[in-house]
Amino acid sequence: MDTIKAAVIGCGAFARHQHFPNIERSERIELIAGCSRSEENRAWVEEHYSPRYTTPDAGEVFADPEVDLAILAVPHSVHFELMISAIEAGKHVLAEKPMTMTREESYQVVKAVKDAGVKLCVDYNRRFAPSMVHLRDAYHRHRADPAVGPGQFIEAADRPRLPEEDTTMLMVRINDESSTYRPVHIDWRTGGGQVIGETCHWLDLACWLLDEEPVRVFATGSSRLSHIITLDFPSGARACIWFSPTGTFRYPKELYELTDHSALFRNECFVETQIYGRGEPEITHFALQHDELPDFGTEGGHAGYVAKLNERARMHAVSGGERWPAISPDKGHAHLLEAFARAIVEGGPSPIDERAGARATYLSLRAIESIRLGAPVPVNVEEMHFFVD
Repeated sequence: MDTIKAAVIGCGAFARHQHFPNIERSERIELIAGCSRSEENRAWVEEHYSPRYTTPDAGEVFADPEVDLAILAVPHSVHFELMISAIEAGKHVLAEKPMTMTREESYQVVKAVKDAGVKLCVDYNRRFAPSMVHLRDAYHRHRADPAVGPGQFIEAADRPRLPEEDTTMLMVRINDESSTYRPVHIDWRTGGGQVIGETCHWLDLACWLLDEEPVRVFATGSSRLSHIITLDFPSGARACIWFSPTGTFRYPKELYELTDHSALFRNECFVETQIYGRGEPEITHFALQHDELPDFGTEGGHAGYVAKLNERARMHAVSGGERWPAISPDKGHAHLLEAFARAIVEGGPSPIDERAGARATYLSLRAIESIRLGAPVPVNVEEMHFFVD
């Protein structure tokens, strides 16, 4: 197989912003079909991307022997049904997060993939963001060789080193704006709330960044909206995910900070990384994925991105809501799609497989349970890594 023939199921805003343009730019993937119950969405796909056909019926796509890959960009509550249908039809699947809403669904997906011999990838795209790959590599190099940079202040050189000083602390801050949440996202039945619908991203990412899996979860707040989740890891590392829906999109959404062995590694919403403590500060800028305001924020990095966000807000206001230029950092969507396509063509493992998807769902459910109980909950290995016959 040299070219993968793909169908996109669910042709709404996210698919328009990511899946369709990413497929068009790919040399490995050809768009065969667009599937949506919305006639308007089907017409948009036909006008902009000219697939062989569009259809309101996902069953037609799954029955098409030409389709190799089904890309699911549908509401959370129908992920499972469509995923199982695609897998049983012998299609490879790229599924939006969360992979599933329950452990029972996760089990059935893992078993279906095993039985069908297809590949499944969950779009936990941040693992493939160029800035995040850069940050993780720098952090793990430091862990392997924690060189102290010149100029470090040491008060008591003869004090014995304590175990806590050899562990990592990770902070993830999410500045979100709830006016953008559609009802389907916060309806507990269709969207599951923001822990399972959004924070699953950062639960997956924490495991990937630290190359560990947590042993305990403690969460407070609301599984529907604002919450704080703390993860304890076997090494003594801790991660704190701080999710606020009461912020503003005039400022970047995501901030990541890792501290370890007298160094700090910082990622400013995928446009800038900063490394302190290993000599002179290392500042690296990363290009945006979409930039319809190239004349603003030309300094790049975090400052440039903030300038673009505020210019977009100004244009939106003066246009009476008519203008909203596309500005988005590179969060790794296209890179993950290419990695998955390469795995299909070359026969390698999925970059983020069904087991990883099941883990993120399980950790999300543990966080929701912790909020419900008002107490920490353990991570049970037999529940997170269940056996499938």
